[in-house]
Amino acid sequence: MVDEVLSIRCMQLPLVGMQMLLPNAAVAEIIGYDRAALADANHTPVLGQIPWRGVLVPVVSIEALCQQPLQEPGNRSRIAIVYHPDGDEAIPYLGILLQDIPRAYLAESPRLEGKGEVVDCPYLSFRIEEMVDDYYVPDIDAIFEAVSQAN
Repeated sequence: MVDEVLSIRCMQLPLVGMQMLLPNAAVAEIIGYDRAALADANHTPVLGQIPWRGVLVPVVSIEALCQQPLQEPGNRSRIAIVYHPDGDEAIPYLGILLQDIPRAYLAESPRLEGKGEVVDCPYLSFRIEEMVDDYYVPDIDAIFEAVSQAN
């Protein structure tokens, strides 16, 4: 019998002091950071809204949701446009502020088995420790719920 290796193509999304993993299928697009659209951001979890493909998309800071200090976005900052997992019409997309350009990551079952650790933030499902980096898997449903309650 051949051992089957399950894998999911993911995006490694750079945040302040951590890397977040999301399946490619959850990410609609990576766009440039729009300093003008979010100029009035007051460092709360919901930083504002940006227009994207005819829809106003709320932009959040995962760091702010997790009570971590924010960093001013720089020249390499991006926004990941993420699909709502349930296809909610009220908030169909969410923007997540990134500190740098995302990279590809192949999440394979042997790399992930038994490595997940629960974290202290309700918006992150668990942490995966690897040799060099720690990766965090977000609770997208909880993040969308927090944005919905903030509106």
